[in-house]
Amino acid sequence: MFGMDPNAAGGEMMGSFMSLGLLVLMFVVFYFILIRPQRKKDKELKEQMSKLAVGDRVVTIGGLVGFVANIKDDQVTISTSAANTLVTFTKSAIQSVVKRDQLNPDGTVKKSEEPEKTGLFGKKKEKKED
Repeated sequence: MFGMDPNAAGGEMMGSFMSLGLLVLMFVVFYFILIRPQRKKDKELKEQMSKLAVGDRVVTIGGLVGFVANIKDDQVTISTSAANTLVTFTKSAIQSVVKRDQLNPDGTVKKSEEPEKTGLFGKKKEKKED
């Protein structure tokens, strides 16, 4: 009626649905690439904090490396050097934990066996011989 084409209105509506669909798709991709892995990492760290024990090797968010000497409520005291320097932090300042059973006697991390290398779809990779 007044010069409006009925097909033009349908096209505008279809375009707005496509824009909305792309926006939803972008959010889903954003969730699976950024949000979900961070939540998983936070959950694992929280689990490690609940199982923290004396003798575990820890790294703080400031990069300080040491062994847990004492745990009291929300505070953790770590021994940071051969001179037995003790420093107290809150549990939230700990970035990573290595359990005692995963350490060598000298305090270094034990090397774990490498899992068998597989290609895409789980097929074994063949070693190339020269």
